[in-house]
Amino acid sequence: MRHAIARTLILLVALGPLVGCASHLSYRKAEIASQQGNWDEAVLHYLKAVEESPDNLGYRASLMRAKIKASQVHFEKGKEFQKAGVLERALVELQQAVQLDPTNQYAKAQLENTHQAWLAQKQGHEGAGTIDQLKKKAQASRPQPPVLNPRSTQPISLEFPEPVPIFQIYQALGKAFGINVLFDPNLKDQEISINLKEVTAQTALETLMRAANHFYKVIDERTILIAADTPQNRRIYEDLVIQTFFLSNSEVKEMMTVLRSLVDAKKVAVNEQLNAIILRDTVDRVKVAERIIEANDKSKAEVVIDVELLQINSGRIRELGVSLSQYSIGQQLDRGTGNPLRVSDIPFLNQADWILTIPNFVYNFIKTNSDAQLLAKPQVRITEGEKANLTIGDRVPIPLTTFNTQNQGTAGSIVPITSFQYQDVGIKMELEPRVHHNQEITLKVKIEVSNISRFIEASAGQSQPVIGTRAFDSVIRLKDGETNFLAGLIRTDERGSESGIPGLSEIPLLGRLFENKRNENERTDVILTLTPHIIRNAEITEQDLQPIWVGTEANMTYRPGSPRIESEMEGPFDLDEGTPEEVQDAIRRRLQQLPRGLQPGEEELIEDEVPMEQPPQQPVGIDLLAPTGPGSIFDQKPEPGDDLPPEEMEQPPAAADASLFSGPNASSTSEMAASRVLLAGLGQPRYAEDPGKLPAAVRVRLVPDLPAGGQVDLGETFTLRIEATATRPVSHLPLALVWDAERLAVAGVEPGGFLGPPGVAEVLSDGSHPGRLVLGASRMGDRPPVSGEGTVATVTFRTLAAGPARIGFGASQALDSALRPLLPLRTEVAKVRVRPRAEA
Repeated sequence: MRHAIARTLILLVALGPLVGCASHLSYRKAEIASQQGNWDEAVLHYLKAVEESPDNLGYRASLMRAKIKASQVHFEKGKEFQKAGVLERALVELQQAVQLDPTNQYAKAQLENTHQAWLAQKQGHEGAGTIDQLKKKAQASRPQPPVLNPRSTQPISLEFPEPVPIFQIYQALGKAFGINVLFDPNLKDQEISINLKEVTAQTALETLMRAANHFYKVIDERTILIAADTPQNRRIYEDLVIQTFFLSNSEVKEMMTVLRSLVDAKKVAVNEQLNAIILRDTVDRVKVAERIIEANDKSKAEVVIDVELLQINSGRIRELGVSLSQYSIGQQLDRGTGNPLRVSDIPFLNQADWILTIPNFVYNFIKTNSDAQLLAKPQVRITEGEKANLTIGDRVPIPLTTFNTQNQGTAGSIVPITSFQYQDVGIKMELEPRVHHNQEITLKVKIEVSNISRFIEASAGQSQPVIGTRAFDSVIRLKDGETNFLAGLIRTDERGSESGIPGLSEIPLLGRLFENKRNENERTDVILTLTPHIIRNAEITEQDLQPIWVGTEANMTYRPGSPRIESEMEGPFDLDEGTPEEVQDAIRRRLQQLPRGLQPGEEELIEDEVPMEQPPQQPVGIDLLAPTGPGSIFDQKPEPGDDLPPEEMEQPPAAADASLFSGPNASSTSEMAASRVLLAGLGQPRYAEDPGKLPAAVRVRLVPDLPAGGQVDLGETFTLRIEATATRPVSHLPLALVWDAERLAVAGVEPGGFLGPPGVAEVLSDGSHPGRLVLGASRMGDRPPVSGEGTVATVTFRTLAAGPARIGFGASQALDSALRPLLPLRTEVAKVRVRPRAEA
């Protein structure tokens, strides 16, 4: 027993250095890749190093730095693809940037905008904007004023060439469209001539209102009240609303000043604790205020500045020659008695009473070279308009002496008081960024480089430092990711001194034996690079750039020429006109013209899921159709391909579910798997051609290795091979396996050789979520794709409960070297039966 324990301990001690060597080897590979600028490969090797040595803080710090650098590289590539119009590649790069650095809010905003543009490009129309779900729910459910809904939508012609009382025209319109018309008791009848051809109820009413200076209030969907358009009538008939606006970024006092200046809002209250504004006014003014708040309540931009500062100090000292300990000869009287010398003692002085001091000869041959280097590479994150101060150096105490006069009786004394004041010596930087809307950054840069050049002797034996300073103060404007190089802050100090014996040191050639020369040369150079990166920017939408029509100075309305008081939701006056396609396009245009608070809420697609081509769904909470209007405009169409057999299904080109990598148990390996292959092909629309008639470009099937009978005992393990057959060259296989988590669990994953041996291809997996395994196989670097047959990976399962179990595929893809999907992709599932131990 003791021998077995001893052998085990010896084995553990022998394997310990091997594990450390493996992690160090991965770390060295990562360092080489980072020096070459291959940050994706560096992240992979850093991940391996962290997995092998999870307690090494240095490895973790290097991994975080590599992720940020890789995210910046993918972000820049994504913006270039976006500018070039290659939205699919831009989505891939931006997705990887967000996965590597989730704190990059600017990349998230660019990803969302690119996603919406990609959807609009594929669907062939402008996609509706999305806002916060809570605001949409509140705005859709809040009470709305009644909307006029006439019985007839057919256009009519109004031909009154001779002046006719306007009351008769109103009543004729009411009879034609089935509207009850009421008049204000103070409204006076007047005659008017009008000629309108083929107009709807809304157009006729609006034209008459403007011509007669009237306005109407909707009582219900069949009744209106007409009154003269005067301020007094407006106050009597206009409905008031109270709405609270919660600001996320702006200050309430500043926003209140804006509203009072532009909307002339008089009933405004603020809640500084909640950073909210409460507004009471008419419906139109409140809607105009809402648009103004949405356009101005934007988050401040944030910038990460890569600062690389190098200070090089070099010194040369050369001293050569003969010097004396002191350039003087001293003579001193010393009688040895200690008694004072009297005049009578002078005749008795002799040579023994005198002491002569002769200086010593010192032969100097000194040469000193000194080099010092100070390197700082911080990353500073700054909010726009704020200042960041960076100090690298020491705090040097400087003596400061003051004198205090103390009166003691009739006499006074001066008492010196010495205190120390600490001053920063080194490198001081002050940065203040401003982000422009064209993705450029203005930096106010203030740099001060100081050092102690020498010391001077002060009173009371104290030395006072002399501090040399070089300062740089400027304003520069850079593009996002552009590097500014600052050099030339050079300081050179040269000092020389000579000492020697007068007369002898001036003899040609021989005089060098009686003199001493000292030369000092000091040089200091400062090199600074600044590289700003925008990580958050004000999300300015297309709606923010559009003008807000607010009517006239006397009558502010949400739309010009519309003095109505009812809701801005238009009634269905012209929905029956044209073909169903034209009606649908007209409805979509109206939805886009609504204010943000009234826009219908379409379901938001998850970033990482595939947006299929679907017809727009009927908006919730907004009735834009008349009871007699078409009822099938917003009907859902059945999804194509749903009737495929479950045993062999064509996988639509979809990215893997990003939620797999965002849970608390998600590892760093899964993050890299997502960013490298699983998120490489973000969504493609389904093809209209029947996939069942096309030959499979790639076929992936699951082959379980089971005993005879196809059953496995409870508590045992079995292996499952993922076999692939490719008729077209393939470079990446992001796959997802799903099964019943109550019956099976993953025990291990071994890579296969379909895409190549280790080093040529790599297989990464994430099985942290029960019932799901995300697996990504890719060929490394620029290696060409492969075709044929082979094993992608071998998965080992452990049985947990008795009963039938089915293992199938989730969102999976096959991609070529250009990240284009290979279609169709067909998959075959596997079935396993777990039998209880009693049946064994």
